[in-house]
Amino acid sequence: MSFFCFDFAETFVSVAIFLVLLLGAGAFFARLLRFPGFDEARGFERAGQAMLCGLACLPVCLDLAGRFGVAPMVGAALLPTVAGAPVLLRGQSLRLSRAQLGWLLAAFGWIVVSIVLLIDWPVGSGLFHDVTAVDYVKHAETTWSIAQSSTPPWNPTFFTPGAKASYYYFYYTLTAVVDVVAGALFGAEARHAAYAGGSVVFLALPPLMHELWKRSGVDEAVGARSSNRSARLWIALLLLTAGLDLIEIAKNYLNSGHIPESPAAWAEEITPWVLSALWVPQHVVALIAAFVGFMALARPAPFDLRRTVLAALAFASTAGLSVYIALAAALAAAMWLIVLLARRRAGDAANLAGAGLGAVAFAAPWLMTLAGRMADKPPIAFAFRNHDVLPLRFHSLATEIPARLGVMLAIYVVQFGIFAFGAYVFWRKAGRKGYESDMGLILVLSTIASFVLGSFFYSTIINNDLGWRVMLFAQAGTLVWTLAAIRAGELLKPAGRVSLAVLPLAMGYGYVLFMMQYNRFSWIGTENARALDADARAAWTWLDRRLPVGALVQAQPDVERSIDFGLYGRFPTPVADLHVGQLFGASESAVQARIDEMEPIFSDRDLSLEKARALAARRDLAAIVVTSNDPAFNAPRAWTAQIQPAFSTPHARVYLMKGTPLAAR
Repeated sequence: MSFFCFDFAETFVSVAIFLVLLLGAGAFFARLLRFPGFDEARGFERAGQAMLCGLACLPVCLDLAGRFGVAPMVGAALLPTVAGAPVLLRGQSLRLSRAQLGWLLAAFGWIVVSIVLLIDWPVGSGLFHDVTAVDYVKHAETTWSIAQSSTPPWNPTFFTPGAKASYYYFYYTLTAVVDVVAGALFGAEARHAAYAGGSVVFLALPPLMHELWKRSGVDEAVGARSSNRSARLWIALLLLTAGLDLIEIAKNYLNSGHIPESPAAWAEEITPWVLSALWVPQHVVALIAAFVGFMALARPAPFDLRRTVLAALAFASTAGLSVYIALAAALAAAMWLIVLLARRRAGDAANLAGAGLGAVAFAAPWLMTLAGRMADKPPIAFAFRNHDVLPLRFHSLATEIPARLGVMLAIYVVQFGIFAFGAYVFWRKAGRKGYESDMGLILVLSTIASFVLGSFFYSTIINNDLGWRVMLFAQAGTLVWTLAAIRAGELLKPAGRVSLAVLPLAMGYGYVLFMMQYNRFSWIGTENARALDADARAAWTWLDRRLPVGALVQAQPDVERSIDFGLYGRFPTPVADLHVGQLFGASESAVQARIDEMEPIFSDRDLSLEKARALAARRDLAAIVVTSNDPAFNAPRAWTAQIQPAFSTPHARVYLMKGTPLAAR
């Protein structure tokens, strides 16, 4: 239980530091670069706009500053935070209304719940991870890599002297700053900063949706009442729901008597907002940055060169936060540019083009790192979404294309659920009025970009993150349209239609709750696995307190996911595992070759100490971590029996490879 309390407390203070950073620095950028409406905003609306601008502007600024070292990077975060604090406070009142107090309590409750969901839990004599640990390895290891080596960071999972990571790592500049500050003040570790990011990012979604709703004119398009008292509540309620995937889970259970290993994998993902924020916050922040850039350029805000700079910073951040979100944003921007030219708005078109060129300039140092990727295959390929759901052989494209499009549409209706219904009702009532404003048009164009890229293209590196993440734009658009339909009384009308809307809404809540519970408790593992995890955590914690920054440590690489090294360690490794080893620029073949090189240390029951030392010296290893899952752990003829471990538990041992004395024979 002590590690649970430690993780909770350190993550909580990291959340507080993260929020202060975003609110202060965001207010500085919003005021300096004239984010539309910021000067007039007050209270929570002003704070929400500040948070959005902080998430949009800080990432690229921290990357540029980080090229001069860790201290300049941290300074680039703290200076605008201090400068922006008075700007933020200027619009706040010390007296909170009951509604404001309620929202603060709800935010506090979310922070507590989200932290509990993410951190390790004690079970018996061991611990178990939430399933999100498979991604928090990446979040934590990139965080400590940047906190140690600045930007661009070294590759923590496939370390090669002199080589830098090739990855969209901008989000982790934020968590790295939190790591440095929280570590210096409270002894927090990189994983706590990473967990804090998942908690904080979801809190930025209500302000984003509120701004999109307010600026897009959707209420006017469907004749909704002008009061916005219910808007915030409905935004919160809609962010907590999802589509009708529960139908497929129930059908599978009735047919087979069990739930599949990954209930969300029945079709290509449309991830609920809660799970996106907790699991892949970098993509959600990229979405926020893209929309901040569009809002800075959209009418009715008058032209101001400072807003063009704001948009350029936001678009540059989008690119380095998520390549996939950036592709959809770029497609939407290209379509908007065509519309502006067609409407003879040459000045606005030039402003948009200028923001795009500025974004390229700001992101140029990062863009150059992408040239170093060593992929064995093109990163993006063409395919119909969910093509494997219809495993039939067609004799002509004339029959195949309509069939696949029909299946795709049906799955979309199920996965969007209440949002598909709400969007349909909205557009039936709004018609052309739905895109009369600039932001209304941008919502339409970004949704089209979502469906075009997500339906006909997929990413080939590890997972289909392109197909999964670009759908965030469509999710944002359909949420705003559903909100307007509800506020106009078109979606939740009494009598007949109420059941049509309430049922998918309720099923969406059921799916989110089911997935959050399933993700946590399906990962609990055996008693032996939980004990091993606890011992592995102890071994890496022991190493953290003794080895210098930058020391190389190797654990078993030939596993599907290597979790402990990234969550609890802070050391680059020659090769982590086949999955995360490819994330930062290495090709699959190069990763596999290095796994084959390191694997005998852990699997060869007859490997001599001399050969083990030679393999370690080849990669300049400072230490090796061996666990009871490794065949060499207790093998009487293995090298592990010929050397005294520097740290030992029943399930994990640490062997120091430099100057370690031989054990007594």
